[in-house]
Amino acid sequence: MIDTADRGIGPGAMGDWCADAERAGGAVVLSLDELPAVLDRAHLLGSGAARGGFMAGPD
Repeated sequence: MIDTADRGIGPGAMGDWCADAERAGGAVVLSLDELPAVLDRAHLLGSGAARGGFMAGPD
């Protein structure tokens, strides 16, 4: 999900991503090289430290 409010382009709120994924029957999945001691979602999503996307649920 990309938040384009106010003509800005960037990641939307994580809660919005998760709600959209749940409505679509799947989940938001993140891949990290290593699990940090503190999970700072804003840093993980904004720094390029995480990769990921949508994973569909079972039929």
